[in-house]
Amino acid sequence: MEPPARAEAVLEAMAVRYACKLFDAERKVDDGTLRLILEAGRLSPSSFGLEPWLFVVAESAELKERLFTACFDQENLRTASFVVAIAVRTERHYAPDSPFVRSRAGRFPGGLPVFVQDYQGYWDYLRANGLVEHWARAQGYIALANMMTAAAAAGVDSCAIEGYREDEVRSVLGLDPQDWRVSVLVPFGYRGETEREKIRESLGSIVLLADNDRNDSRLLTSSQPIN
Repeated sequence: MEPPARAEAVLEAMAVRYACKLFDAERKVDDGTLRLILEAGRLSPSSFGLEPWLFVVAESAELKERLFTACFDQENLRTASFVVAIAVRTERHYAPDSPFVRSRAGRFPGGLPVFVQDYQGYWDYLRANGLVEHWARAQGYIALANMMTAAAAAGVDSCAIEGYREDEVRSVLGLDPQDWRVSVLVPFGYRGETEREKIRESLGSIVLLADNDRNDSRLLTSSQPIN
């Protein structure tokens, strides 16, 4: 059965998206499209449904210039129409008895008691292994991917930014280091450069069918999985 048209549209958007290094500073993304991109972030899934993120939007030339400096002079930061910094809460906010977890858990059937039954063991594991903030930062990338895909579908370019001095970014955006970590930044706008070729490995080189009994070659391209 052929996939529905809307599924094909998602792949088409992903196929044209690439890491834009220079935007047309004179072209601005309209408010409706900006809201659509942020909505894609809001609707993104997160571990235990905690939605640990805050999407901080920088549009002014002053803020973008300061982010440009904090991000090792990457030109797309200051030429973008706007920049979104995805911040996530610090470790203390994820304790099972924290006000943040209580507020999030209260939205689910059964409230906090039922939520904590599932959550407590994972929290203990993360904390014992020093992984709480690593786990939290990883959630930001889920929202990032969805926002970039939504932007591409709307004809807006983007680029994930992982290189930055975190203390400087927090200072620029007024984020308290006791409460926030920066997961990733992403500038959005309309390309001011020639589109580059999208480089990806073939499906067959990156997919391994773990269920050997299935042996379904329809999922793969002509090249075979690498063992």
